[in-house]
Amino acid sequence: MSTEIKNKITLASSFIDEAFDTQKVSDYQLTLQIGIDGILVAINEKHPPGHSTIVRTTSNELPKNKFIAFESYRFQYLYGFEAISEILDVLTIESRLIPHKYGTVACVMVNNLSTIIPSPLFENDKKGMYLKFNATLQVDELVEIDELKNLDAKNIFALPSGLKKKLGDLYNKVTYHHFSSVLIEDLLFQNTNQIIKKLFVHVQPSHFEALVIEGKKLLFYNTFNHHTAEDFIYYLLFVCEQLQLNPENIEVVLLGEIEKNSEIYSITQKYIRNLKFGERTDDADFSYQLQTIAKHHYFTIFNNYLQ
Repeated sequence: MSTEIKNKITLASSFIDEAFDTQKVSDYQLTLQIGIDGILVAINEKHPPGHSTIVRTTSNELPKNKFIAFESYRFQYLYGFEAISEILDVLTIESRLIPHKYGTVACVMVNNLSTIIPSPLFENDKKGMYLKFNATLQVDELVEIDELKNLDAKNIFALPSGLKKKLGDLYNKVTYHHFSSVLIEDLLFQNTNQIIKKLFVHVQPSHFEALVIEGKKLLFYNTFNHHTAEDFIYYLLFVCEQLQLNPENIEVVLLGEIEKNSEIYSITQKYIRNLKFGERTDDADFSYQLQTIAKHHYFTIFNNYLQ
């Protein structure tokens, strides 16, 4: 084990319910959200006892869909995905959740290498070409596709082959999604019956996503890097200017890893009058420990799109 790699990893938070049972992991779903900022780990007790797939019981009762464990790991001085395989080697020893053979496994990819193509225009044999219009791909990156049903579009994204191989070694079968797919699908679902144009801002440690949604329409989506609160507000106001959104009246909804006492929130409040925190769509239950997590936090891992 590389001491240098281990020193880059910090366990930021851990919530593990007493219901988590290593003898029943074949009835659980593991969701990993992986980016260069860190790894999120969530365990969902989604299957009925004794089953490895979602089915209804004979009484027509819905199967369990309850999150019972969560870990958040943060990385320091990680600038690419080359070290992720080594980090996963470390976490298979250090984590209480990762080193088990789960019934189902979903990996949520966090990077800015994605592009959206309307389904009527999409041709599968051209998926790599579509992605290369907006992103510079490395030789070892694979091209994956998410279905955006609420948008009638495909989200094409890059997946490092080394990461796919490592997860393939750890687990029997893994499905892959881009975090923007989860974000877009859930927000479109939440706003289906809305007529007001809203600006959603999903905050991560080193970047944020800005989305403008009006009812069923996604009018804008982009990712911006930020290192300071000043960076953040500069790009946010830039979005408002370019899209002719008035900071005095546009509703701005904050999601992700942002606190009310943070510098980002304080500076945003100075320029945006109508500012609020959003909430995830809670189709799942949460164990009592996980209920302490704010509902706008970890928006793209506690999400029905992955269930």
